[in-house]
Amino acid sequence: MEEQEQQQTTSQAQPELLYHYTTQEGLLGILRDKCIWATDIRYLNDASEGQIFTNLFLDELNQRPTTDPEKPPSRLMLLAQLMGAVDQPENQAQRVDKVVLNLGLDTFSWIRNQDAFVASFSAEGDLLSQWRAYSGETGGYSIGFARSYLKSVGVFFLESRKESFYDDSNPLIACRYCDKPEEESLKREIKQVVDLYVIEADQVQWQINPEIKEGFRTLGAIAKKHFFPLGKRRAITKDQAFREETEWRLVFQLERADTTDSESEFRLGRSMPIPYFKVDLTWENQTLEIPEIIVGPCPHPFEAANSVQRLLRKHGVQKFKVKNSNVPYRNW
Repeated sequence: MEEQEQQQTTSQAQPELLYHYTTQEGLLGILRDKCIWATDIRYLNDASEGQIFTNLFLDELNQRPTTDPEKPPSRLMLLAQLMGAVDQPENQAQRVDKVVLNLGLDTFSWIRNQDAFVASFSAEGDLLSQWRAYSGETGGYSIGFARSYLKSVGVFFLESRKESFYDDSNPLIACRYCDKPEEESLKREIKQVVDLYVIEADQVQWQINPEIKEGFRTLGAIAKKHFFPLGKRRAITKDQAFREETEWRLVFQLERADTTDSESEFRLGRSMPIPYFKVDLTWENQTLEIPEIIVGPCPHPFEAANSVQRLLRKHGVQKFKVKNSNVPYRNW
């Protein structure tokens, strides 16, 4: 699944810059604290966050009939199936041992009940819908970060968090929007992941002396190996109504540790406190990099751009470009 995610992202246009829309207060905070915020996906403005992929995955598991096999398949046949050399017999492919299936369900349930935090960006830096959503009464700003820089930001954050339960070398990935073709593609990908898990789990279950790598000697560990990457996939699958945003996300999968030092921070929300983490934009010898800022529609564009230039210089940002939005939107 992770390899397919990378191929999907590679097949898309790779933007040089990704933009974070924010208010005047947000811009000042990012420059002052040299960090961005990653928010728990359950508290974002998309009410379907995390549910689309979860429902498709659970449908795939729940529709598979179970059986308690009386005779195990041969180890040679299982290995051939795992390598894709032969197809599974129809009656064998359609039935899953109850122990294997239940462990798969338990593992995925555990993954989706852990915390997934995301920091959001857009491939489009001057988008009317984003100005409407994030400008606020004091004006809006679209902060352009280099894609390679954001990837390093994400990797550094994961390395600093002990509760990260999935070793992710590429936490920055484009969101995928679930129209009908995407849904069919997702179903095929999910089926492939479940098939690989079932085949390997069956193989190990019937081996007297399992000869597999340390760490994957139990069915539960095999389920985790196949299903851990699905947590990130769950966090980037969105309803097609949000397609215009062309969103990219830093995705952080964190295990609930129930300790004070691992707990998130909280900010004010409209109806409840919102859990989030601060993600550092600087570390060791890494300086703050902001190649571009687009000043949103405002009544005094020249003065607004000039003040942002001075603000960036004050906070030590170098090699930047500040420009005004071309969107003829007025909210004043």
